[in-house]
Amino acid sequence: MASLFMEAIQTGILINQSLTFWERAERERIVVCGLVVFVSIVAFLQTGLGFFTAWHTFVSNFGNWVNSVNFTWADKMQSSITVSMAAPVQAFLIWRCWNLIHKSWFILVLLSTLLLASVISSIIVTVETFQYHFGIVSDLTMPIPKVPINVTFVLSLSCSAVLDVAVTGILLTFLSRTKQNVLSSRFRRILKRLTVLIWEAALPPCICAIMTITTYLTLVNENYWDLAFQAILGKLYVISLFVTLNGRAELQDVPIMSTNHLSNLVWGSSAPIRVDIRTDPESPRSHDFGLADQNTGTTSTPADSSSVERRKAG
Repeated sequence: MASLFMEAIQTGILINQSLTFWERAERERIVVCGLVVFVSIVAFLQTGLGFFTAWHTFVSNFGNWVNSVNFTWADKMQSSITVSMAAPVQAFLIWRCWNLIHKSWFILVLLSTLLLASVISSIIVTVETFQYHFGIVSDLTMPIPKVPINVTFVLSLSCSAVLDVAVTGILLTFLSRTKQNVLSSRFRRILKRLTVLIWEAALPPCICAIMTITTYLTLVNENYWDLAFQAILGKLYVISLFVTLNGRAELQDVPIMSTNHLSNLVWGSSAPIRVDIRTDPESPRSHDFGLADQNTGTTSTPADSSSVERRKAG
């Protein structure tokens, strides 16, 4: 019931984020829109299956404690449903990283291998779960058998968490290097917002995957809290996708150029600005700001022009 309650909250967040996304979906590529449609359908399907399981356990089989400890077919499909939401989002992030790092094939193969290992291991876990029989020990004098650690299940979550850390590290490294070459405070604020956006999108799924592994390794023979964290893991990836896309759209609407004349002059030139202080006894002290010529790399100021005119007059 705890996982169902958290899934219901996540579904409300998804609906809100989805409405925000589709308000300006014409800006996005068809592939991105198709990705959003697919993961949204799977997320809503998972919520529906969660309510079906709760109805089957607490309403249809009310008072049947033997049935309450048995997992339904919807529960046994949890690993595949989770990876169906996580894998497309992670593939999208891998594609973004690949473009940022100048299409390095080594990084692409490395990240894709982690993603493929997570998908394959999740499918194997689903197949093995359907082969298990969950029942009640009738002989109370016998010790309760220990549940063996499923290495494949741990591998599927570990690959997902390592992939999240790797992708987040690449994106943050790229922004850190870009920030060193930016002098404008406006662009620095945008890069700071991008950094926060990456943390907001990547941190919750990664923490949830780590919590799932930790609770599974420590509490597998006591309770099912690891399954509760696994149930909400997939939707966290979908929410992170919406946070990334909607946050990027908001940043695209931020005006970049300043309306100040001097700011426009500076942004329009790639040459440095030289400041000449003119102290002519015949005129009051003044400060002239000259902009270097972009073709010759020299600077012409009113002081230079007046000097030339005096030489010609002499």
